[in-house]
Amino acid sequence: MVGGYRTGFPEESVGARRLVNGRYRLEEQLGSGGMGVVWRATDEELHRTVALKRALYVDGAHDRKRAQRLKREARAVAKVNHPNVVTLHIEVVAGDELWLVMEYVSGGTLAEQGVLPPDRVARIGAQLADALDAVHKAGVLHRDVKPSNVLMTEDDRPKLSDFGVSRSVHKDITLSRTGGLDGTPGYLAPEVAQGMEATTASDVFSLGATLFAAAEGVSPVGTADNPQVLVWRAAKGDIGESHGPLRPVLARMLHLDPRQRPTAAQARQMLQDAANGIRQRPMSWFRSRPRLMGRAAILAVLLATWGLLTVTGPERVAETTAWPAIGEPRTADPCSLLDPAKLDKFGNTELDPDYGNFNRCDVLIRPPQGPGEVDVRLEFTALSGIDERVGWVDHAGPIQVVRYPSYNSQCERRLMLPDKRHAIPVITKYTKGRFPVDLCAVADTAVTAAVDRLLKYGTVPRRPLPPAPESLMNLNACALPDSDILAMFPGVDATRPEHQFGGWECRWHSTTSRNSTLTIRFDQHKPLTAAEGALRPFAGHPGAVRENATGPNTCMANVQYREYTDNNDQTATEALHVIVGSDQFPNTRMCQLASAIAEPLAAKLPG
Repeated sequence: MVGGYRTGFPEESVGARRLVNGRYRLEEQLGSGGMGVVWRATDEELHRTVALKRALYVDGAHDRKRAQRLKREARAVAKVNHPNVVTLHIEVVAGDELWLVMEYVSGGTLAEQGVLPPDRVARIGAQLADALDAVHKAGVLHRDVKPSNVLMTEDDRPKLSDFGVSRSVHKDITLSRTGGLDGTPGYLAPEVAQGMEATTASDVFSLGATLFAAAEGVSPVGTADNPQVLVWRAAKGDIGESHGPLRPVLARMLHLDPRQRPTAAQARQMLQDAANGIRQRPMSWFRSRPRLMGRAAILAVLLATWGLLTVTGPERVAETTAWPAIGEPRTADPCSLLDPAKLDKFGNTELDPDYGNFNRCDVLIRPPQGPGEVDVRLEFTALSGIDERVGWVDHAGPIQVVRYPSYNSQCERRLMLPDKRHAIPVITKYTKGRFPVDLCAVADTAVTAAVDRLLKYGTVPRRPLPPAPESLMNLNACALPDSDILAMFPGVDATRPEHQFGGWECRWHSTTSRNSTLTIRFDQHKPLTAAEGALRPFAGHPGAVRENATGPNTCMANVQYREYTDNNDQTATEALHVIVGSDQFPNTRMCQLASAIAEPLAAKLPG
């Protein structure tokens, strides 16, 4: 299914080698998009290769309204004679079938090009903006500008196409009018994601998002298995920021207010100016910087080692050149890798070891005056599966540093340790209002300090004090529920729990409900208030239940376990979180499940 429509046709009516209209020989099905299926074909009269597109069927019957809409837009696009718009040669009606005969472009799509240098992105973008301007002047809204709808010629010229070859149902699915939206989740303008009508300004946003993906390797709303999560982010205005030389023009094109975006013609001029300004730079600053930082870090290590060899002797060398590692998970101190003093240049800093799970430590940064707060979070994680996100990789000695593009008002860096079992993400984001600060510069500063300490100590320093005997830190989340409790989650796969770092979080999947999970984790936070959800007790413990607490299609039961005094002499609590996530259940059902499971778990807590 693509956009709610079937992507195939009856074999007896459509197949390779079929001759359409006595002239066009179908050779190969290239793929399917929201409007139809596309074939490579041979024009046997003119002896040329063309692309043929046929309007989709719905439930086995021809969708006449959709075909009429396709026909109207095809006629409008046919009026556009532009070198960067795929040419529509002719429309063919064969019986009750509508076929569009189009220019065949053999160079693949922009989506297949990978991450591109910013000067090339700017040149491609200027041509596409000029094409979009021509389409708009013809009275047409594209509604679905995205990397897979940009075809590339063999000589590297982009061509805006009115069809898309969809290769990933989750990452490139087009939502049709039947779903209330036009466009692709990763490239929707915020106002369209909110249900408003598409405009020329929303086309400009989608073009900006397309160029962002070409430069950064990911759309400005990031990635997610569920496309509705991307729509949700777009509707909220959680749009990423580029940190390279294209940042000014992309920021304008991706402005949340459509009235503040440039027209397509203005965007063309801005992109052309950007291309001219960086044409002599084969690599952008933000792509070359990691390599330079890596060399500097390695050089620093070599110089430090040389000094130790010549001054302090072999015992000190053995101590400081240990393979960087976390060591025993439950005693490793994440706060030992954060240096608030190094972050003072961004504002007033405060170390907060009493927030989130036990594998985490935070530094809060506030401006000297006025509102705003940035949270710098460092945590220890166990590697599981493959991270498919695109990032720039640097090496600091044996430590691999991955820098991801910022999105959703946050920036992430990740230290990959040489044991290939653990990673240390460092994430910066606004928590209580924004103030002028570069989140990725903050993250890079925190990462530099963490790398320096890892290279200095080898193994992460231990926590200064053991946990209190009654602390949840002493428990294993995977061992907390018995078989009767787990059986309350529909179709639970009780034999394959996913253990997270330190045993302080555990996840189970359902074998009967797709994309349904049960998560039990420990947490630290301030005492519960009504802001945390609907207050209710669990086995005598204060608690709260909240829909969408950890994202869309989730519900969390929060059980307050014990109070203690934190480092700032404030009251803090340890808590048990029970989270049910599913795109199969309504929120009310998920909250019922989370509450039902939390009740017996709360009764099993110590004391």
